[in-house]
Amino acid sequence: MSVLTQGTHIFFKDPAGSSGGSIVRVRKATALNPGANPADQIEETDLEETNSKQYRRGLRTPGQATMTVNATPSEPSHVRLSELAEGDEDTMLEWFVGWSDGTDEPTITDGEVVLPTTRTWYKFQAYVSDFPFDFQGNTLVATQVTMQRSDKGEWIAKVAA
Repeated sequence: MSVLTQGTHIFFKDPAGSSGGSIVRVRKATALNPGANPADQIEETDLEETNSKQYRRGLRTPGQATMTVNATPSEPSHVRLSELAEGDEDTMLEWFVGWSDGTDEPTITDGEVVLPTTRTWYKFQAYVSDFPFDFQGNTLVATQVTMQRSDKGEWIAKVAA
């Protein structure tokens, strides 16, 4: 059965938190595209070929993830994302997208994130590369958060009850 987007929750592990990091829930997100990780093409066509180029699968090139957020200065997750985008440190984050087929949130045990099996998850690693504000007439202040991925994503299906 298809899964609705309403009820999706976005989290990241902030390594700056105490005891091996903390889980931060990003509030007021209106859209998320976690990006892709396509395999590069390595051409191996020889000079004798007269019809079509020949390719082999190469390394993957992680793309960018984007998230639209209604920016709120009183929301700690927004302030932290802005700090990460504007800061000079190289902070790679673990991202966790909880699908709407469950409501349980991730936890941290001994510094490692534990994802509940009562919900479908998509996880990836990325740093926050930009947090630009968008001021338009007659609307909310928004931002298109950009994250540069650095690995493949992993889709983890909910465990059937």
